[in-house]
Amino acid sequence: MKSSARIFIALVVISGLAVLGNALIHASSTNVVRLVSFVVVACLAARLKVKLPGVTGNMSVNLPFILVAVAQMNAAEALIVACLSTLVQCLPRAQKKFNAVQALFNFSNMALAVGATRLLFVQSTLSASVGSRALLLAVAAAGFLLVNTLPVAIVISLTEGKNAFSTWTRIFQLSFPYFVASAGIAGCVLTLSAQIGWQVPVAVLPVMLGIFYSYRRYFAVAASALLAKPVSSVGGTAASASA
Repeated sequence: MKSSARIFIALVVISGLAVLGNALIHASSTNVVRLVSFVVVACLAARLKVKLPGVTGNMSVNLPFILVAVAQMNAAEALIVACLSTLVQCLPRAQKKFNAVQALFNFSNMALAVGATRLLFVQSTLSASVGSRALLLAVAAAGFLLVNTLPVAIVISLTEGKNAFSTWTRIFQLSFPYFVASAGIAGCVLTLSAQIGWQVPVAVLPVMLGIFYSYRRYFAVAASALLAKPVSSVGGTAASASA
């Protein structure tokens, strides 16, 4: 690995761990039952990984749970849900070795993305400008998309010698429909939770299971046309470095 790639990965890891550590230090009271429920469901969704066409990586369907956690929990709880589910996603299938560097980068990059999303969601000026909490969450999800995918594109360009902008464009094209769907589902959950309760997100898992099978079938067909043209490495909730 080039020294520039090592330096960038180290910066992402240090920054992500700093965000997580700061949130844990300043954590407020925790609803343990709610937190455990979110972690379990998000981790189950994280194992539903779709192989993307033309790339050497995958995408999981745990993003709606992360977005709902950002909206309904404190920063520490949201980071725990997101980072633990990301770590579970990085666990290899049978006969594959665990890549500790990749897992640590994805874990830290997720912490940065969730930290930025949380800042946007609780930002007073933005909250005053956007009347609906569901719409506010959609705006915050756009920040998640940017912060989540840019470091991945950069690390891919540094490790594989690819153009960072074209790599990010490719990741964005593959990830954007999933982000839109996830933000919409999270917004609906946020609206329903006001009347029914926080248990509603648990019911989202069957919906994400349906999206998983739809994506897998669609991308399986598309992959046959791109089998000989790998472009970049993508994975994670929306995008994570894949080695």
